[in-house]
Amino acid sequence: MDSQFSEFPNFSTQESVENVDDVSQNSSKRVRGPSFNIDEDRLLISAWLNIGMDPIQGNEQKCNTFWERITKYYHEYKVFDTHRSQLMLKQRWCKIQKYVNKFSGCFATIIERHESGKTEQDKIGEAKKLFEVQEKFRFNLNHAWILLRHQPKWLQLEQELGDKTSKKRSKFSATNSLSSSTTGTHIDIEEDMNTYNPVIRPPGRKAEKRKLREANDQLVQIQNLHEQKRERDERKVQILKEKIEIDKEKLRVRKIEAENKKIEAEMRILSLDTSTMNQEDMIYYSKLRMKILLGDMYGSC
Repeated sequence: MDSQFSEFPNFSTQESVENVDDVSQNSSKRVRGPSFNIDEDRLLISAWLNIGMDPIQGNEQKCNTFWERITKYYHEYKVFDTHRSQLMLKQRWCKIQKYVNKFSGCFATIIERHESGKTEQDKIGEAKKLFEVQEKFRFNLNHAWILLRHQPKWLQLEQELGDKTSKKRSKFSATNSLSSSTTGTHIDIEEDMNTYNPVIRPPGRKAEKRKLREANDQLVQIQNLHEQKRERDERKVQILKEKIEIDKEKLRVRKIEAENKKIEAEMRILSLDTSTMNQEDMIYYSKLRMKILLGDMYGSC
């Protein structure tokens, strides 16, 4: 069974649960099929947990659809010969839910006493005694309680049923509330078998689709941001390259302008009329001309 709830505690699978289908002394005397055994209870609990926690189907199933899927799951994974109809499975689950929930209340009452020196097994034994006092018969669904007690879906269902019970109890007088609290903190479940109250967990199909869309939108936004950053970086690099080229061109232009100014100055010196100059100026400009001419000559070499 490829399910997260297929790993069960190691109970004896050959043992039939004694009177496990007739947990109340006031059971009707109608003809029934074979009593459910531990293996059947385990598989039914696994079906309830798995079908209810399906993230696509779990929250939006109608009662009939929910139990059809549980029945299909049950028969798909069973390894025993007994046949159980959808109604039988629903009835069995209602009994498991009712009495496991009551036992959980008894166990909570024992835990709240905070008695030191007692192991968990001691407290479970006392809870069974308290259950027997309250219900007038022994609790024999220990295997179901062990499978359900720590499951989030079961804990949430207990909480929801506890909230409903609290609302009902608020209608009683303070005296009745006080007297009822002394008998334990269990939740009395007399639930119509044709009523299915889906729990909040897990999210339904619409919520899953919405989350998927939101995740996709976030991914697209992240990709867009990365693309925009890449484009900005490329633009910065391009602008830097353009600036370098512009600076090179400006430097080249300045060199040409400086060279042109130098040539203009040299041409003015070479074209000067020195015949009207005094002896000293003539000697000075003659030397400049010679220097210019020699510079051109060596420069051309």
